[in-house]
Amino acid sequence: MRVLALLALAACRASAPGDTARELVCIEGVRLFDGERAREDASVCLRDGVILSVAGAEAIPADAERVPGAGRTLLPGLIDAHAHVWGVQHLRQALAFGTTTVLDMGGAPQQARTLRDAALVTPELAELRFAGFMLTAPGGHGTERQRTAPTVRDARGVDEFVAQRVAEGSDYIKIIVDDGHVYARPQPTIGAATLLAAVEATHARGLLALVHVVDQNAARQAIDAGADGLAHVFVDRACDADFPARVAARGAFVVPTLSVLESAAGRPGAPLARDPELERYIAPNGVAALERRMPATAGSQLGYGIALEAVRALHAAGVTLLAGTDSPNPGTWIGVTLHAELERLVSAGLSPVEALAAATSKPADRFRLHDRGRIAPGKRADLVLVDGDPTADIRATRRIVSIWRGGKRIERRTYPTRAERNPSP
Repeated sequence: MRVLALLALAACRASAPGDTARELVCIEGVRLFDGERAREDASVCLRDGVILSVAGAEAIPADAERVPGAGRTLLPGLIDAHAHVWGVQHLRQALAFGTTTVLDMGGAPQQARTLRDAALVTPELAELRFAGFMLTAPGGHGTERQRTAPTVRDARGVDEFVAQRVAEGSDYIKIIVDDGHVYARPQPTIGAATLLAAVEATHARGLLALVHVVDQNAARQAIDAGADGLAHVFVDRACDADFPARVAARGAFVVPTLSVLESAAGRPGAPLARDPELERYIAPNGVAALERRMPATAGSQLGYGIALEAVRALHAAGVTLLAGTDSPNPGTWIGVTLHAELERLVSAGLSPVEALAAATSKPADRFRLHDRGRIAPGKRADLVLVDGDPTADIRATRRIVSIWRGGKRIERRTYPTRAERNPSP
């Protein structure tokens, strides 16, 4: 009932007099990345929160609000395929950097459901989908922050666990296969039989099964169990020659989260906090998060170069790669780090167009978000206008001119820059 009430409120707001989402807006003469490919000199018109037309630079209706597109590129709203949202501010910050949809990969379901509902009626927030509690062993990864979260000891508890997540509104299920040896911090994890039961119980309810892995053996186990996707790419040893083809044959996707893996290897995201295109829009606690380092552990096997080469091999084999950040872990921040993730995907062998698809059409397809991720008539008017050409230079995604979420143009809040916070004496 609560969701229905919120949807009704959303409809009322959408029809309110003077709502800019109901006005005809046309971005004219713009370079267009439609989610799959680029074209020059397009015009895109939107009204009532959806895209009305995508055409050439022909005449635009006289009653339209015109937005100049010359020298600019229009993108679908970005999708972060791996984040952890702890409050409204995270959804505001995501949207401030052009991320119009966030896929939460584990947390308290009641909080996530409340945030998902709030975003339905608040255009200034990115939309949210969530996994809820992660399926993990008692004392396993995922219980560090939520010690009272439900866990699974063996395959017998799996069906009830998945049923509870579905009842709580989870959009997909996140499964943990991680014994901690990569970080030199041993921890319990589920066995092969439990993993297989978890994937089967998830699929029986029509949901996607994503598996958290950081070592290659766990990744292979997940793929063999029928996982739909891997959350993270492994960092423990070089990619086996047969593994990418195995993933491709199973039709699974991978969300590498290179940004957080690089942070874990000792190189946090501090440069993002000093980027002149970005810093003014990063909240102060976001700057602090970007400058934090992951706790170092003697004996860990973290290899960022291994992760990078694994992504290169997976891409060469035709595996679908999705852009995700694992924000707000130390060295990352929600929204802003997705721009760094796109750059890292390009460094791993993706073209800029392929990297953009990894943050737009591909996650929309794989997570069954069929109303977004592309710029086409009838799709949601979730749009990002940037200066320059990110299909040639991926860093151009940082030069945001305008953001529309559900057809509403978003005002980006600014914060003091580093120089303004720390003026010279």
